[in-house]
Amino acid sequence: MKVLTWNVLHRVHAENYSEPAIHRWRDEPERVRRVVDLLSKALRVDGFGAALLQEVSGDLLESLRDHLPTWAVLDHPYPRVPKQKQPGAPMRDLSEHLVVVAPEGSTVLRAQTFAGDPGKGVLAVTLPSGLVVASTHVSWGPKGEAQLATLRELIHASSAPVCIGGDFNAEREVLVRALSAEVVVGALSPGSPRTRPAEDATGGADIDHLLVYRAELRDLRVLDHSELSDHRPVAATVT
Repeated sequence: MKVLTWNVLHRVHAENYSEPAIHRWRDEPERVRRVVDLLSKALRVDGFGAALLQEVSGDLLESLRDHLPTWAVLDHPYPRVPKQKQPGAPMRDLSEHLVVVAPEGSTVLRAQTFAGDPGKGVLAVTLPSGLVVASTHVSWGPKGEAQLATLRELIHASSAPVCIGGDFNAEREVLVRALSAEVVVGALSPGSPRTRPAEDATGGADIDHLLVYRAELRDLRVLDHSELSDHRPVAATVT
């Protein structure tokens, strides 16, 4: 099954930190439409079986459900609602969610906000096939180390194959050290675009990952995102 993970960039965070994406896409409803179009094409046309999303606003969540009526759009809302530090583009619903878009019949296995950070967590979903997929957003630094331990526990508690995707705020080597040897953390090919590009479009970091347990990961690649977010989608095939 083809899976993608993408931090789609919550508008409030973007404005608070002056992310370039908001200057390219000043109309937030239009940016939301373009994000939904990209995801809809991936699922309906390109054959993806699941999308693992981070930083989903309430506005985007509503639009995803409106435009993907034959898919399960499952979410975990954070207790923290992002606060605008300066006037920004109008939004109806400022709430922030982890989201898994999956085939109908999928069910939530675990929805958890990490201790110590009310804006980070994990949403794990069981697909009709039995595969467990999860979207996660991990804090940077020491907080993230404890959160990776929670993910390690989730992985090893499952009797089914597992695929986790998300924004880990850490390079691949950190995940390899923190997770057991049985967990395969996808490695991008040399020369791949950075998953978190730098503001000047050169350099950047690879902090968005797909990993699997009791499964294989192949054809790992970074997708085009039309500069809609400060992160690029990462895709792979899980077998």
